[in-house]
Amino acid sequence: MKIKEVTIGADPELFIINEKTKKVVSSIGIIPGVKGDAWKSDDMPEGFGIEVDNILGEFNIPPCKTREEFVNNIEYMKNYIDRFVKEYNPELGIQCVASREVDDDQLQSDEAKLFGCSPDYNAYTMKQNKAPNGESTNLRSAGFHIHVGYRNKNIDTSVLLVRYLDAFVGLPSVIEDPDTKRRSLYGKAGAFRLTPYGVEYRSLSSAAMKDKESLKRVWDRVQDAIDAFNWGKIIPLSNDVLDAINNSNKVLAQELLNKFYKKYSQQLCVESLEL
Repeated sequence: MKIKEVTIGADPELFIINEKTKKVVSSIGIIPGVKGDAWKSDDMPEGFGIEVDNILGEFNIPPCKTREEFVNNIEYMKNYIDRFVKEYNPELGIQCVASREVDDDQLQSDEAKLFGCSPDYNAYTMKQNKAPNGESTNLRSAGFHIHVGYRNKNIDTSVLLVRYLDAFVGLPSVIEDPDTKRRSLYGKAGAFRLTPYGVEYRSLSSAAMKDKESLKRVWDRVQDAIDAFNWGKIIPLSNDVLDAINNSNKVLAQELLNKFYKKYSQQLCVESLEL
């Protein structure tokens, strides 16, 4: 079955920080909306919203059919939240990174200790991923979850697509994202949720939206993954992909990209890696 009539959306997370101290500030009590019930202002277009997830800010965008729409929608929401928190406190701002250690005083509420309100699954084992314990660590992570909608969705197609997304989107992120801590909590290879319209791919971090060029690359790579799926192209062995992504193995990720996807190995700034 080929994937057709594709839309791509996202529900990214980001950190709120004090721009003077550079410390993370809990979004609880600053950002309105709760998980699953996003807040929408009167001036916000249809399909957008903001909410709190653990101590992070999260936002929604409507499904997109073009790269320009995808990039512009995410940039609109990043700027919206940045302005919103600055109205609360001019010293606050946003930070799009994979993970941060957070001071104890920001983690005192029950919400700040709650992880994994809805489970995600592993596309290689089909087992539920274990939710981390929010009371045992001060590490918090920010994901960039990609939502792929398509006509005539089915489970087998969605699960296999996640493996293609790992190969085309996840592997390059290992090289481009310097973080090595987030995947101790979330974002392992093959992490997904089924949705009413298709599938949610959950391996990327918030670093994927650090700037417009990064967002353009994400869009292009998702499209390449879908094209490769539709044409039945060969992707790397599952064990290699799991090793590269789950262990932030930049050397292996680069080897796989060099072997299978010269297009991406040429895009990446591999000379800057500390191998």
